[in-house]
Amino acid sequence: MKIQYRVQGKGEPFVYVPGLEGTGKLFYKQMADLERDHRIITFPLRGEGRYEMQTLVDDLAFVVRDAGAEGATVLGESFGGLLTMAAALQFPELFKRLILVNTFPFFTERARIKFGVAIYSILPYALVRAYRRRRAGTELFDADIADEDRQFFREHTRSVPYEGYLSRLRIIRDLDLRERLSEIKAPTLVVAGTIDGLIDSVGAATMIAARIPNARLKLLEGTGHCALLSSRVQVRDWLKELDAPEFQR
Repeated sequence: MKIQYRVQGKGEPFVYVPGLEGTGKLFYKQMADLERDHRIITFPLRGEGRYEMQTLVDDLAFVVRDAGAEGATVLGESFGGLLTMAAALQFPELFKRLILVNTFPFFTERARIKFGVAIYSILPYALVRAYRRRRAGTELFDADIADEDRQFFREHTRSVPYEGYLSRLRIIRDLDLRERLSEIKAPTLVVAGTIDGLIDSVGAATMIAARIPNARLKLLEGTGHCALLSSRVQVRDWLKELDAPEFQR
């Protein structure tokens, strides 16, 4: 299966790796600014079939190589951060810098993820979608996210393919990268919203930043899980932080 990807703008390559929803469309709030001097590459996570993390790592590596984006800055959001870390471990030569947003190397709420995989495996997907939409307001959004952005999120995640979504849930259940984080050498900015209602982003980010040798922790006060939709977030500011002398070791 060849992964379709989208390229916007010109300049240094910048790759966005989406979260569990997998659409690749939720970076739009940052596009207009960054595409002025960056070549932004976005892509959806595969939606069909049962697969393991290795499949997604290979997909990400294909996109980077096919787009001629070796040496890119890669931003992984939520599940996309887990994928980005796994890919950086296997293909370090592809990534110049990493930004990890509201993510984790291991999902610590074991009972919750196991229950989620079990229930989503047997429930009609229409019920799964309805449940996700109902929980989004409290788990994903904070006061900085405008109504139109909430609606955009709902519209573009309404038809996420079932098989791919369930495969990604299984990956979260089964994967543990904690002991390998020290092998990631790329300069890394680890970003966490302090009022994330979906995961313990601050706890996970603190641990990631402590274990990746060339990493810094950045907390977003009053920001929730969908930080890239927040009116107070500018990814360009994060890129400036990655240009700081402490990242040039």
